Amino acid sequence: MPAIFTQEQLDLERVMLALGERGPDLARARHEGGRSEPPFEKRLLEDYGLVGVPEAAGGVGSGLVDLAVAVEALGRRLVPTRYVAQAVAVQLAAAAGLDVADAVAGAVRWSPAVDEPARDGFADPATELVDGRVRGDKTLIAFPEDADALVVTLPGRTALVPAEGVRLRESLDPSRPYGSVSLDVAPLAVGPTGDGLLRGAVLVAADLCGVARGAIELGAAYAREREQFGQPIGAFQGVAFQLVEAFVGLKAAWDLTLYAAWAVQEGEADAAAHVHAAKARAGEAAVFAAERAIQVHGGMGITFEADPQLYLRRALATEPWFGAPSWHRRALGRLRLGG
Repeated sequence: MPAIFTQEQLDLERVMLALGERGPDLARARHEGGRSEPPFEKRLLEDYGLVGVPEAAGGVGSGLVDLAVAVEALGRRLVPTRYVAQAVAVQLAAAAGLDVADAVAGAVRWSPAVDEPARDGFADPATELVDGRVRGDKTLIAFPEDADALVVTLPGRTALVPAEGVRLRESLDPSRPYGSVSLDVAPLAVGPTGDGLLRGAVLVAADLCGVARGAIELGAAYAREREQFGQPIGAFQGVAFQLVEAFVGLKAAWDLTLYAAWAVQEGEADAAAHVHAAKARAGEAAVFAAERAIQVHGGMGITFEADPQLYLRRALATEPWFGAPSWHRRALGRLRLGG
């Protein structure tokens, strides 16, 4: 794996950060009851839908690492966009050999339906294809409100089904709404799962790494600005060490995520193990970093008027998506033990 980002990857990161500059403000607007999408949503879906899509599925040659870089940057700014959900759904569908042309062009909107009630991982789903119909329950379906179709995981297969009957859930993070559905519908298309679940989990890990980095940057900026006893509070070890510890956790998670993305992209034999490690570490890093940002801000950090709580909400709501950290650690252990 290359040790540094290419110029194209750095440019992609820069564009995403620029687009999401007002991300926290847009996220807060969703928390306050707004349901409007970001003004650049259409551009994101149409102009960047091809990023990370394999050439065999109609992509332009960019890889999963490129897409992870884009997703991390949007997560850093808490942008309330369906881009991440769309990208995950496209990766699932493309890996199954389904036609993704309309989705990558932004002409249709898809949401991934992977997680299931009473399960904290994505292996051995109970949802099945019976008598030509997809039947079962799915939860944590991101941005279901405007979805045209759901990309649903089955045992060894992936199906595209109409987005009908989805119920919105009450979410800790209204800026990324989730829904649940009880399926009993004829699929529009079905294909073998392939490495789609690994690809989706990598992107969720990248999103969580972005949340962690954004929380650390927010906390560090406040520590430089807020003064006590005639000096910035960041000069005190009790403040600085909290942010350093959060950054160490983020660094480990982001390195694991980038390597996992490369391993899946290159078809490495141990790619699944790296994905499980990355997803587990990223979820924990995001929650820890958001908590540290709140601590650095002091009493005001947990108030609705301050931004740190927005990062904690996003971290807690996203952590179980595509499998909770505990499930991924168990899955990694089984792989290491050969079971």
